[in-house]
Parts: sequence; C-alpha cells; structure tokens
Amino acid sequence: MSRSLFSVLAAVVTVGGLAAVVWASRLAGAISPSRRRLLAVALLLAYGAALFLRPSPWPVIDLAVLAGAVGGVLLIEGGLQTPASVAVFLAVAAVVDLLSFSGGFTHILIQRHAAGSGNLLLYLCLVMPVHGHAIPIVGIGDLFVGGAAATALLRLGLRPAAVMGMIAVGLLSALAYGLWRGGAPALPFIAVAVFFLVWRTRAGRARPLRAARG
Repeated sequence: MSRSLFSVLAAVVTVGGLAAVVWASRLAGAISPSRRRLLAVALLLAYGAALFLRPSPWPVIDLAVLAGAVGGVLLIEGGLQTPASVAVFLAVAAVVDLLSFSGGFTHILIQRHAAGSGNLLLYLCLVMPVHGHAIPIVGIGDLFVGGAAATALLRLGLRPAAVMGMIAVGLLSALAYGLWRGGAPALPFIAVAVFFLVWRTRAGRARPLRAARG
C-alpha cells in the first residue's frame, strides 16, 4: 500500500471513528439518565472483555474500541455544563496525553509494540489491516475525550458543523504530524482546535450584546 493511500484511509478511519462515537452518544442521550448509565457500564464491560480476551479479527477490535469510547462518553459528558468546562477538561487531558506520550504509559506501549514484545496497543486503538497486519491508527482516549467534548458542545447548542469540523481538524492535524514524525499525541491538537472554537463562539455572541448596548 502506498503512503498516500494509507494516509487517506487512516484519515477516513479517524474521522469515521469520531463521527460514530458522537452519533452513538447523541442517540443514547435520548434515554433516561439511569438507563444511560447502565448502557455505559455494559459498553465498558464489553470493552473490558475484549481487552482480556484480545480477539484477533480487526473488525472485532474496532467495535470493542468504539464501544469503550461511547461508554466513557456517556459517563462523563453530562458533567461538562459549559463551553469553558469543556475547554478546561481538554486542557487537563492534553497535558496528561502529552506526558504519557513523551515518556509515560503510551510511550511504553508504543515501544513494546514496535519491538514485537506486546500487542496491548492494538486493543487501545482503532486499527486498520495492512498486508495482513493490524496497524493502530487512533487511540481510544482520543475518541473518548474528543467524543465527550463534541457531544457536550452539541448539547450546549454550538453549531454541529463547527464542532465536528474543528475536532476533526484537530485529529487530522495530529494524524498528519504523527505520520511525518512517527506518532503524536492527539489531544493537544484537539484542545487547541476547541479553544479556538469556544473563543470564536464567545466573541460572536458578545458582538450583538455590545451593539445592543451601544
């Protein structure tokens, strides 16, 4: 597979995974809070079973990762009550992701996967088959955090095209940088994109108020 084709397919997997997580989370938002929590726990248990059993077919891995991401979103996004709280949530997650990638848990997993001494990384990512091997593309943490941010911002009334577009830009920027440099933490890119979106949204709402006062 050529590098350009791999890049296009990786982008499709990344954006498609985000869209699937947000779509499923929004659908689940229509049910009662108690049932939503039960669904979240069931999805996380299903993902936990996949981590324990480690099935080899890549579609099963991807479905398990999506289930885990949606379960996480359902548990946490309701606590994000303002765009500012979403921005703070992303800032904290971005710092943790950066530390983990630079020398922490994520770094260790990547090193072990590259050395062939462990395959846990595959079960923490959406994967794509290339020449008979599953290649990790985007992590469950990126889908969970990005999906929670997107679902919360949509619930708070921000425009769907702007929300999904900016978070997709963040993910794709991380993917492009990662393909160039051999990997990258995605959450700092998502955080910057969402900060810009929240700032533009607040600035846009402030202008009519200033005009009305004038």
